[in-house]
Amino acid sequence: MIRKRRQSGESESGFTLLELVVAVTLVALIAVGLWAVLQVSIRSWSRGTEYVDANQRHRSIMDLVRKQMASTCALYTRAEPLQGEVPYLVFSGTQTNLRFISLNSLRFHESPGLTVVSYEIVQDSNGSYALVEREHPYLGYLPDEMSMEESEATPVFADLSSCLFEYYDSGDDRNPARWVTEWNGQDLGRLPAAVSLTMVSRTPTGTDLSRNIVVPVKTESNLRANMLNPFDMRGRGGRGGRGARGGRDVRRGRQ
Repeated sequence: MIRKRRQSGESESGFTLLELVVAVTLVALIAVGLWAVLQVSIRSWSRGTEYVDANQRHRSIMDLVRKQMASTCALYTRAEPLQGEVPYLVFSGTQTNLRFISLNSLRFHESPGLTVVSYEIVQDSNGSYALVEREHPYLGYLPDEMSMEESEATPVFADLSSCLFEYYDSGDDRNPARWVTEWNGQDLGRLPAAVSLTMVSRTPTGTDLSRNIVVPVKTESNLRANMLNPFDMRGRGGRGGRGARGGRDVRRGRQ
């Protein structure tokens, strides 16, 4: 009887303090490991989501920029023979800036019609570059530099390591086709066949990410098409005679 009572007493006894400490320690280690894995997973998921969102924003903005450049209008300025002025094609570009007239505005509700567009690459105090866009409604005349600078600036891309424009010259019988760093419509009298925009940005991991878009440009730039511009056809009494006379003066000026 005494032996049976001892055996039953031993079977009813709990865990020792050492066993409890070991068990709690193991549970704590497992919990810490699971929490670390969960944190890494959440961080990776957030980073991946931010990367996808950033790429989506870049694609959307690049599509808007591509659409705006592709709708470049080959418009000439109005001639003023009495002042000795001759018409010239509104398109000028260098590696760091570009100006043209487009049918598409990034702020469509503010400028739904023809728009004078100016792209400029600026550098901030940290040495990074940004592509900035400005717009001004085209009302038949080109705005001056002050008016363009006073217009609202729209940051297109920021935190860039480098950014530059290039222009494709399709060439002729004497000159081969090539990419050039400047294009002056006033001197050349025609649009480039395409515009290239190359941007390099630095990722959080320290690697360079390069993006490039090549936009074909409609190269029809004749004065007869420009005479269809309603801003140049402003005849009195609805006859349009003054606009027609202006068209003949322009053609003589070009010849």
